[in-house]
Amino acid sequence: MGPTDQGRAPARREIALAAAAALAALAWGLLMAPRGYAEGDGSELTIALALAGVPHPTGYPLYTLAGHVATTFLHALGVSWPAAANAWSALGSAVALFFLARLALALAAPESRAPRSAGGLAIALALFAPILVLVAQPPWSNAASGAEVYSWHAAWVTGTAWLAWRLAARAEMGALPGRAWLAWGLALGAGLAHHATSLLVSLPLTVWLVRRASPVGAARLAAFAAGSLLPLLSWGWIAYRAVRPAAFQWPLLEPGLRGLLNHVAGRAYGGYLGGFHPSDAEARLLVAAIPWLVLALAAALSAASSRAADVHRSFVRALGVAIAGQTLFVLVYRVPDPSAHLLPILAIGTTLVPRLALRLARRAGGAVAALAAAALLLLLLPSAIERDLAARADAESTDRIVRAAWESIPFERGVVVWNNDLHARLRAYQILEGSHPERIVAHPGVLSWEGPRRRFQERHGFDPWDGAPPASEEALAGLAASAARAGRMPAVDFDDAVRAVRAGGWTPTR
Repeated sequence: MGPTDQGRAPARREIALAAAAALAALAWGLLMAPRGYAEGDGSELTIALALAGVPHPTGYPLYTLAGHVATTFLHALGVSWPAAANAWSALGSAVALFFLARLALALAAPESRAPRSAGGLAIALALFAPILVLVAQPPWSNAASGAEVYSWHAAWVTGTAWLAWRLAARAEMGALPGRAWLAWGLALGAGLAHHATSLLVSLPLTVWLVRRASPVGAARLAAFAAGSLLPLLSWGWIAYRAVRPAAFQWPLLEPGLRGLLNHVAGRAYGGYLGGFHPSDAEARLLVAAIPWLVLALAAALSAASSRAADVHRSFVRALGVAIAGQTLFVLVYRVPDPSAHLLPILAIGTTLVPRLALRLARRAGGAVAALAAAALLLLLLPSAIERDLAARADAESTDRIVRAAWESIPFERGVVVWNNDLHARLRAYQILEGSHPERIVAHPGVLSWEGPRRRFQERHGFDPWDGAPPASEEALAGLAASAARAGRMPAVDFDDAVRAVRAGGWTPTR
């Protein structure tokens, strides 16, 4: 066996181990997925994937279009739409864990005595630490088991970081060819097409890569620019759907260039920038994540100050800039559910944990390190399983209550008002399951906007506010009465139905 073959064998082994980690993540996500619609944005995203519609900003066209193909295929095999959408997120978590493991192996290798690849202990720690840290985190398991966009965002983060590392290694052997810069541009463009916060990761990595691979040259710069712009063509789907909307999609999307830019930039959420105000449940998730964030920070500081090659130290510093930027975003994004935005921090930070663990293991001895790792696994894994099973049960309980309340409404033709983002769940029942399609589902907050109100009137033939739009947040509660008067039909506030089902029964007032 020659030197080249000797180098390929460990590489194949590490790819196989990373693939095994990905399969474990996929299995975890599928097992912990609710048998029905996921919490949060799960209902809206399930409809978007099924119909290839446009979800809330920033629109996520690549996620939606690729997911539409995958979920349609699964549905054709007999899988329900909610289960197919949940499986799409589980696949995203598998891709994220694959690249996370590959990068962790690469960064742990310099601490190994093996000349060409990470040794056995390095491999074990490189696979063990990221999987343990991520699987043990509620934000990760929530994103990986229910219809959400964040597992695929984590996949982009880890895949892009791994690509930057590989391209820099190639640049050590000579100038990067144009196709390498095209690939880097495609990666950055895909991130931007998914979410504007991708720039918090892509910008420091691009600066680092340019410094490692300079000079770039005009031709290579053109290849990079072309690659960056190609994924942004997917925004054309959002523009198309603004003119030819799906049966249900983000109702504030307006036709035209201005509407497109407002959507992909998340302009509707601009008012949330400034301050930090998580809900009580989210605050508990954030507190639970603190030890893991501290561990990631310690690993980053250790790697940045180590005696490893300059390429490792400078790469870790670039990752540190990305972590700092994402952390700042979490702290200034005043939404009630910011925990999902920790995923890029955890994904980046935990790639460095095996390197720190390997240094500590060498001091304590391999046997002691193995026992400590096994003890940590035995300590944390049962509680993680219990937590995720409880979360699955909660999601399924919510779906049963909402479905029972929906079925308890005694009319077919009438207005069902629900001032809750879960109103998309009711539309999913109608569109994907054919349940009570004649009912008019209305969200007061949405209909307080001029565009959705106008389209409602054009579709149903009456003004939902009966000529008097709401002047305050409290006035939104009056939509049911206004719609009943204007449409001359029964109307109900769905919160009353939910409360009554929880209490054991309900007789609505017509």
